[in-house]
Amino acid sequence: MAAAAATPARAWWRPEIPATAAAAAGNCFFRPGAKRFTGLLMTSTRLHPKACTRLHVKSGEAEGSPNADTDTETTEAAHVVVDEETLRHDLETAIEEEDYAQAARLRDELRHLREDGRSSLLAANARFYDAFRDGDLAAMHALWAKGEHVYVVHPSAGRIAGYDTVMRSWEMVFDADYEFPLRFDLQDVEVHIRGDLGYVTCLEMVKTRGSGSWGKQIATNVFEKVGGEWRMCIHHASHLDDDE
Repeated sequence: MAAAAATPARAWWRPEIPATAAAAAGNCFFRPGAKRFTGLLMTSTRLHPKACTRLHVKSGEAEGSPNADTDTETTEAAHVVVDEETLRHDLETAIEEEDYAQAARLRDELRHLREDGRSSLLAANARFYDAFRDGDLAAMHALWAKGEHVYVVHPSAGRIAGYDTVMRSWEMVFDADYEFPLRFDLQDVEVHIRGDLGYVTCLEMVKTRGSGSWGKQIATNVFEKVGGEWRMCIHHASHLDDDE
């Protein structure tokens, strides 16, 4: 009992996967609560990295739910890719022609476009944590991109790839023996956007009802534009000990 009390707080709502030969061979073992699940196949789908523009936001911006302006922001953000490329080209031309008044105007337009993209990406990230907090499987289904390229990495687990398999993993997480809603506190939130790819990095602090301690994970949430809207394609969370 004393040894158990000294163990750092883990993410009880997350599947814990033992490092066994079977897991290494491709079977994913879930143990939410007292239950044990097998049979989720892990594949080796790769995401090719892209250079990203780095934007910093306060953690409080990511913790709230999307406001009434979210739909407008998302609609406007659908045009960011084309408009940004055009504006950047026009800006370079204006600078080369020493038309500095035009360059200043184009620079302002670029800044506004990037702010719109950041807001809509944070709104998508907030929807993910709303679904996670409430154990809402239907909402979790709706916010992910469809395809074999999507994947999730739960703490202490391998990569689980493919939309259907990823959704089964969330069903197992939500079927664990604890009460929803969970309590989330997101810290050190950063937003990175480049064209139709964006990602949010953060520190997840999570507490279950009746628990006196917090689970702590570093998370990366990757989104892609699908039909002009941000859809999650990767969620990767890694457990941190209290001294990290």
